[in-house]
Amino acid sequence: MSLAQTDYCRLQGFDPQSPLCAHIILSGDTVEVEGLEAEFAQKALFSRHPEMIDWPSDHGWFFAKFNITQVWVLDYFGGVKKVTPEEYYNASSLHRKHR
Repeated sequence: MSLAQTDYCRLQGFDPQSPLCAHIILSGDTVEVEGLEAEFAQKALFSRHPEMIDWPSDHGWFFAKFNITQVWVLDYFGGVKKVTPEEYYNASSLHRKHR
């Protein structure tokens, strides 16, 4: 994901490929969910995309979650910063350190 997906980089005059236009790279495993977790996922998905309710069920759709195992942040020159999944999930706000 990149801040280039928003107006931020354009408004700051940053090239979308510049490290100043921050990127976050997530990797991990996709795991099918069942039971209450699948019910929650279905409600969340259909509340945002109600047209999907009528999609054909014979296409093998299923609900899944993404178990993040690695997080890389590229927000400045000098390479990526590694963030643990625990740090990622415990982040309470977005902020940028002054450089």
